[in-house]
Amino acid sequence: MPRQDEEETLTEAQRLSALEEMVSTNRLVLLIMAALAVVAISAAVTLTIVNLIQPDVVYVDKKEFAKLEREVGILKDAAISYEKSLIKARELLETSNSSTFKALMLEQEQSHQRYLETLKQGMRDLARMVPGSRTWLDIYNEQLDDVMQESRARANRLSRIQTSQLPQAETYALPDLLEPVKVIKE
Repeated sequence: MPRQDEEETLTEAQRLSALEEMVSTNRLVLLIMAALAVVAISAAVTLTIVNLIQPDVVYVDKKEFAKLEREVGILKDAAISYEKSLIKARELLETSNSSTFKALMLEQEQSHQRYLETLKQGMRDLARMVPGSRTWLDIYNEQLDDVMQESRARANRLSRIQTSQLPQAETYALPDLLEPVKVIKE
C-alpha cells in the first residue's frame, strides 16, 4: 500500500513528467528495436541473395582427384614423347634430300617434253618429204599431244609438292570441363 500512497501524494505535474519520461524511454526502446529489426531483415535478405547467387558446387573425392592427377601426368609424358618423335621425324625428312629428287624429276620431265616436241617436228618434216595422204600424221600428233599433256600434268604436280616444309601435325581438341572440380578434405 505504500505505493498507492506515493501515487496519491504525487501532484499532477509530477505524474505528467513521470509519464513523459516513460514515454521517451519506451520510444527509445522501440527505436532501438526497430533498428535491430532493420539490421536483422537486411542481413537475412543479403544471406538469401548470396545463397541464390552461389553456384551449385560439385565436390570430388580426394582419391578420385589423385587418380585424375596421375592420369594427367601419364598423358603429359605421352605428349612429350610424341613431340620428341615428331621432332626426330622432321629432322629425318629434312635431311632426306627430297628437294634434290624433286629438281631432278622436274628436269627429267622438261627433257621428256623437249624430246616429244623434237619427235613431233621430225615427223612433220618427214611427212612433207613423203607423197600421199597425211592422215597418219594427224593421228600421230594427237597421240604425242596426249603424252605431252600427261608430262605437263606430272611436272605441275611435282612443282606443287612442298619439300622444304612438312605438313602440320594433326591436333585433336579435348572437351572442355563443364564445372571446376573441388576437393573434399577428409
